[in-house]
Amino acid sequence: MMSRPTLLGWAFLSALAFPASLHAADETKPKADAPKLPIVVELTIKGLISEEPSPVGFEGTPISDNLQGLIDRIAKAKADKDVKALVLRIRSLSVGWARAHELREAIKSFRVSGKKVYAYLDEVDNKDYYVACAADEVVVPEGGWLMIKGMAAEVTFYKALFDKLGVKADWMQVGKYKSYGEPFTRTTMSPAFREEITELLHDTYSMLAEGLAERKKISVDAAKAIIDGGPYTPDAAKKVGLIDRVAYDDQLVSEITKSLGVKSVKVDTKYGKAKAEVDFSGFGGFMKMMQALAGESAKKPESGLPKVAIIYASGAIHVGKSSGGSLLGEANMGSDTVIKNLKEAEADKTVKAIVLRVDSPGGSALASDLIWREVTRIDKPIVASMGDVAASGGYYISMGADKVFAEPGTITGSIGVTGGKFVLGGLMEKFGVTTDTITVGKNGTIFSMNTPFSDTEKAAMQRLMDDTYKQFVSKAAAGRKVPFDVIDKLAGGRVYTGRQAKKLNLVDELGTVADAIAAAKNLGGISEGTKSELLILPKPQGVLESLLGPLEDRDASIKLDVLGMGGFLPEGIKPVIAKLNGLSKLLSKEPVVVIMPFDLQIH
Repeated sequence: MMSRPTLLGWAFLSALAFPASLHAADETKPKADAPKLPIVVELTIKGLISEEPSPVGFEGTPISDNLQGLIDRIAKAKADKDVKALVLRIRSLSVGWARAHELREAIKSFRVSGKKVYAYLDEVDNKDYYVACAADEVVVPEGGWLMIKGMAAEVTFYKALFDKLGVKADWMQVGKYKSYGEPFTRTTMSPAFREEITELLHDTYSMLAEGLAERKKISVDAAKAIIDGGPYTPDAAKKVGLIDRVAYDDQLVSEITKSLGVKSVKVDTKYGKAKAEVDFSGFGGFMKMMQALAGESAKKPESGLPKVAIIYASGAIHVGKSSGGSLLGEANMGSDTVIKNLKEAEADKTVKAIVLRVDSPGGSALASDLIWREVTRIDKPIVASMGDVAASGGYYISMGADKVFAEPGTITGSIGVTGGKFVLGGLMEKFGVTTDTITVGKNGTIFSMNTPFSDTEKAAMQRLMDDTYKQFVSKAAAGRKVPFDVIDKLAGGRVYTGRQAKKLNLVDELGTVADAIAAAKNLGGISEGTKSELLILPKPQGVLESLLGPLEDRDASIKLDVLGMGGFLPEGIKPVIAKLNGLSKLLSKEPVVVIMPFDLQIH
């Protein structure tokens, strides 16, 4: 259970998060007769860039940019006649290939204005470069590295560890490609698992090569040869045309200034961010600050303009309320929250259409079905827009939409069912813990974590899974408006990239969130040129709520340690334990799940 910070503690946190310079409006405004300098906008793009809006601070200002926030700032700079160039500092992007593609498209759109984009990187991997090579110039300092190389997919297997600990994963699946449980039951990939991941890698590798080929105006094969020659030092990368300039950041600004034919420029690192001009001094100011931290000051009156609602559906799917994904931990998608947001958009007469932005590997079959039902029930047009991952349950909830967009690099499909349990009896015996069981009738221990499935329990599980699989395929077939057999041949748990899914008619279009919004406007009767707004759901949280979670959910942390030895295991294994904890919590309520392969890392 998380202890609640004291009032003094929150005041200290506030002082750290919100410096004293924000207590009043900026008093260092330039004099009226001062010449206006050309603006060079500098944006930092690094780490994990979330889909959902960041928690809000003062007067509704987000603490950090989410993906759409970054794209909006780039678009604003494009339209601003005072902005003459854009510098992107890109470092250690922790996003999928879909979000990377969104950023590329925003950069390419900015370049249409005729203004130049400069990408500055010091440590470069494949994904960093994929985004950066959409710019006019790619710049790396002398001491930097370009870890451009072929791609690999790594899957870690835990069966041997489980054997040593006395843990058995009693696992089942429907569909030969539904490989979620393989890391628990095998020591290497099955042929089917290897086949699907190989195809996934080939297409993602081709995306990177095509990005380089487009930049250098060379063939894709030539681009692949350059990629395969990596990693590179900056000088070597410049020789093969991967980068345009070896320079430090101060040298880059000097070169930009020179190219603009001016003596100096204004480098704006906060361009496009809302500015707080509220006095937070004194007790009254402190109360305003606490109100802002709680998100109350972010509430704005609704306008009567026609709207497209964007509903974010992010994280592993479970029954209940959504949680996480802001300041603490990964997001989890709760069916109650998504359904509530859908109903809110349905009830709002100004909302003409809905975009469901899905970024999820799946999870609960029940929760996925509940969300799917709500999507199909609503009469207003709904467009699904797939992010980095919309697989298994993430694909399931998308199938009820009127139109489905995927990004080229989206991981999707995985139409299949898996389930089982972790048998801990052997582990407990190692610690001298034994269990004596009495059963009456058959299948009484089907959900027991002390014994494996009996023959009749396994048969019962198989029936559950077969029925769930047929339901999944049937609803996917209905959504795609094709016969059951057509989807069944593409199902079996197999994952695809968005590009592959488009060729196989598993999605309608390839495109960004902006493309999905445009399609939603069209379906909702909002004609081009009509002034409209976006309604973002769920609404951004305040900082306090983001840290503590909704009041009713604050004690809902997972307490089960699957292996019973979390404190004794090496650091590298602890993240795995966390994932297994989450899975065990789901399986304790629902033994049949729709979720994509476990612990898959593509780099």
